[in-house]
Amino acid sequence: MRALWVLVVVFVGLVSFPLANVVEREAVTPFETGGQGSIILHVLLNGRGPFRFLLDTGSTHTAVSGKTAAAIGAPVVAKTMTGSAAGSRETLVVRIDALNVGPIVVVDLLASVVELEGIAGADGVIGHDALASLRYTIDFRERRVVWWPIDARVARGSALELQSSHGRFLISLPQRQSVLRLVPDTGAESLLLFDPDDTLPVTRLPTPATLTTTSGETEVRLARVRELRVGGTTLRDVPAALARRHNSEPEEIDGLLPLHLFDRVTFDGPQKRLIVEKARPDFGLMFF
Repeated sequence: MRALWVLVVVFVGLVSFPLANVVEREAVTPFETGGQGSIILHVLLNGRGPFRFLLDTGSTHTAVSGKTAAAIGAPVVAKTMTGSAAGSRETLVVRIDALNVGPIVVVDLLASVVELEGIAGADGVIGHDALASLRYTIDFRERRVVWWPIDARVARGSALELQSSHGRFLISLPQRQSVLRLVPDTGAESLLLFDPDDTLPVTRLPTPATLTTTSGETEVRLARVRELRVGGTTLRDVPAALARRHNSEPEEIDGLLPLHLFDRVTFDGPQKRLIVEKARPDFGLMFF
C-alpha cells in the first residue's frame, strides 16, 4: 500500500493576522528539498535558531513542534481544532514574537503545536498567515526563494487569480466540462481531489493508499488525471489521490494542487496573482 503525505494545518475557529515586512530590494534564500517535494528553509524564532521549517502554502497557519515551542519558551495562549483531509484534532496554540526567514520578518504569530516527527526533520511549518501579504518566487530548479519588493516586475508565465478562502489562497482552473477550485500547495506530494465527478477525465487505479497529515490518516484511491489545465498549460496523465471530503474542508475547495509540478511559481499577494512557469517534464516520475 502506497503512503502519501499532505502537510496541511487548518485552524478551525481561530483567526490571527501577523505582520510581515516588505523587502526594499530583491533577495534570495536557498532552500533544501526533503521527501515529497517539500521545501525546507532555515528560520529564526524570537532570535533563536536556526530551525528547519517547511514552507507550506496550503496551511492556513504557521505551526511548530512541541520540542521547538519548548526550546524558545513560547507561551501557550489558547487551544483550537486543526483539520485536514484526514480528520481533525485539538491542539495547543503558542505565541511567537518574531519569525525571521531570509530578509522577511513576521511578528506576532499564533502557531499551533503539531506532531512533525519524521517529516523531513522539520521543526515547524510556515503557513499562509505569514506568507499571504508577500511577493515571492519559488524556483524548484534552482532550489531558492526569491523575495520581491512591491514595485518589482515579477516573472512571466500563466497568471491566475488568487482568491481568499477560509484562510488559504484558491485558484479556479477551467477544464473542458467543469471548473476545478484548487489550493496551490507546496505541502502536497501529489494532486489531491475530493470526490471528483464524471466531468473530469480520471482513470481510477486499483491500488489503495494511506494519506497521512498532521491531523491523522485516511484511506485514499490512486488515480491519474488524463488532462489537467492550469492556465495556459495542459498537464497529461497527472498522478492523483482521490479522497472523501472531511468536514474540515470547505465545499468550495475541490482539492490541492502540488506546486512542484512546475519549474517556478510566483505568489503575488498584493496583486492576488499566482504565476506558474513551465511544467516539469519529469513530474510523472516523482510520484507513484
